Amino acid sequence: MPSLQQLRPALLAAIVFVLAFDAAFLWQQVGGARVSEFGGHPDEAAHYVTGLMIRDYVAARFPGAPMKYADDYYSHYPKIALGIWPPVFYVVQAAWTLPFGVSRAALMLLMCVLAAVASMLVFVSLREDYGGFIGGLGALLFISLPLVREYYGMVMAETLSTVFIFGATLAFGNFLDRGRARDAWIFGILSALAILTKGTGVALAPMAGLALLFTRRWAVLKRPVLWGAVVLIAVLAGPWTWFFRKKGAGGWEQAAPSLAWSREAIVYFLTKFGISLGILVLLFFVVGVLVRLRAVSKAASAAPASESAGEVETKNPPSTSGRWACMGALIVAVIVFQSIVPAGKEARHLIPTLPAAVAFAMAGFAFCLQGAMKTFRLSSELTPFPLRNVRAALPLLLAGTILVAGSVFPITARRWSGFAQLAVDALREAQPADTMLISSDANGEGMFIAEIAMRDPKRPSYTVKRASKELAASEWSGRGYHEKYESDDDLLGFLTGKVRYLAMDDTMPESKRVPHHDTLKRVVDVDSGHFWQLGTSEIWRGGEAQMAPARLFRIEKSDSAKTPDHKTK
Repeated sequence: MPSLQQLRPALLAAIVFVLAFDAAFLWQQVGGARVSEFGGHPDEAAHYVTGLMIRDYVAARFPGAPMKYADDYYSHYPKIALGIWPPVFYVVQAAWTLPFGVSRAALMLLMCVLAAVASMLVFVSLREDYGGFIGGLGALLFISLPLVREYYGMVMAETLSTVFIFGATLAFGNFLDRGRARDAWIFGILSALAILTKGTGVALAPMAGLALLFTRRWAVLKRPVLWGAVVLIAVLAGPWTWFFRKKGAGGWEQAAPSLAWSREAIVYFLTKFGISLGILVLLFFVVGVLVRLRAVSKAASAAPASESAGEVETKNPPSTSGRWACMGALIVAVIVFQSIVPAGKEARHLIPTLPAAVAFAMAGFAFCLQGAMKTFRLSSELTPFPLRNVRAALPLLLAGTILVAGSVFPITARRWSGFAQLAVDALREAQPADTMLISSDANGEGMFIAEIAMRDPKRPSYTVKRASKELAASEWSGRGYHEKYESDDDLLGFLTGKVRYLAMDDTMPESKRVPHHDTLKRVVDVDSGHFWQLGTSEIWRGGEAQMAPARLFRIEKSDSAKTPDHKTK
């Protein structure tokens, strides 16, 4: 049986996980994530419904061919993007929702778990060099960064992607430092999972190359286990990535990479990287990079040839320079990768870099704090920052509190809601054979579809259509937009012939309004005799209540279909 001393690192990591989970839960509460619907990002509803489809397929005991089931599911709930995105995030969702249910609250708990795992990895990356206090402070800092909070407050793949990418980075660093075969295999497995979660996982390839360049441990290329890990990645992640390569590119901001796009993107991502850390953390990050870069360079030039080559396994490595080299390489690789692949200029693509960035910031924080404590003679034992000495503990706690407190702003409640009430009103009288049409922007359409799907007791039974697909046509990214119906009469004919319920949202910002929104609104206003209002709902977008409510209509084929019991609520 392992001794208590041997179990201590695992126990500390478990404690950090629990505390990080509690912190994530609290930040979700503060940010309004638990009262929101699936509209915080245009992709959120698609992630939820796709995970729901995988869950229902498993729960129904694999009824028929997967593609046929997916096509049928999409015909009912057209917010599925399996193929545009890889499958692992949806498999994780399904594994969670089978025992815990498909509610928003259940999915938010899953996101807390994933955020806590990422924070625990930050702790692990720091504990060996700087002790439990600095490691725990880094974990708390990471989970409190505004950009990180925003995306574990939604059902988005970034947090899981971060877990796999950062975990793979630490594993490769451990392989460089210790030469253990198991670390190479862990790197291979986590890299494959990262690629099958989000395309950013491909950045692990340049990360490994840059880490070798930084450490100059070229002889690891002679280790068969490393190439075995590469083969494992290719076998697990290669077929899916290759088969869906063109479909995945359909969501890019532009059709192919270009030098002009990269010039803009590199400036954007470097700027957002700094903003995501904040001024105080960014300053410590710069100091930490200089400190660890010096240590990595010193270790690379001073280590014996066999050790630097990684030809032998070492139980007590002289340094963790390989790990720090990998973390630095990860930041460079992700920023460069996102600046080449035109997947879109969004700060969320940088989240996988933030655990490494926080680790460097904590290294800089520790370096500055060590100097200050030594100067004022508060403690002679600076590493790993023991709290046994009260004179040392108080400054540590004060400085740590200031660091975290100064990095959590802005604190905003970003509530997105209002479509659940429309879904409830529609399902109160709709039959499975009835077709519903939702007209809104991508966020609103997704929220309504997700709320209907969540409440459907026999998924898939109800059918929802998106106005952006039925009334217009465009590529996934919005390129090539045009309306399908040439006249108002043609559109009215479609509505009265094919649609029974219409949910119409006119609260989207002007930048997201497109011609078919105005055409539909005009038809409803002019031919009001065909549209019976069943309910309204106040819409919240980004934490702000909108001026006008969204409306739900029952569509009648002719004015004569009206009866006295059809009343406007």
